[in-house]
Parts: sequence; C-alpha cells; structure tokens
Amino acid sequence: MKKFLAWCKRYISVMNILVIGFISYTLFFQDNSVFRYMEYQNTIDSLRTEIKNATDTMDYYRRMNQLLTTDPEMMERVVREQYNMVREDEDVYVYE
Repeated sequence: MKKFLAWCKRYISVMNILVIGFISYTLFFQDNSVFRYMEYQNTIDSLRTEIKNATDTMDYYRRMNQLLTTDPEMMERVVREQYNMVREDEDVYVYE
C-alpha cells in the first residue's frame, strides 16, 4: 500500500490531472470531438455515394438524349417500348 501511495504522489499531480482532463474534454466532449468527426465522415461518405449515383444517372440521360436527337431508330425503339405506341397494322401484347 505504501508503494502505491508513493507512486500516486510521484506521478499523479494536479497538473497531470488537468492535462488529462483537458485532453479528454477536447477529444470526447467538444464540438470537434472524435465521435463527431466519425459521424461527419460517415455523412460525407454517404453524400459522395449519392453524388456518384446522381452523376451516373445524369450521364445516362445525357447519352440517351443525345441518341434520341441523332438516331431515329433509337427514338422509334424508345417510343415503342416505353409508350406502347404501335403502327396501324401491328398488334402488340404487353406483359408486366
């Protein structure tokens, strides 16, 4: 027990307690804490994923728009498939 008390007197001082308290407050309880940093990183990652998905979708629709304005066969295909348009002498069966 005496060794423990001697160790406490030697290594535990008011300055050490204040430094440890300040560091723990800064790391865990302040606005820039470790937990908030991890939360912000997760939010940033999910937003980057959403941006990538939106960019991919935008690129697809840009390519589709370009094809529809330049290629009449593509326009006919899209109109026939998506809007169920037919020619006068055709019968079309739609399965869903």
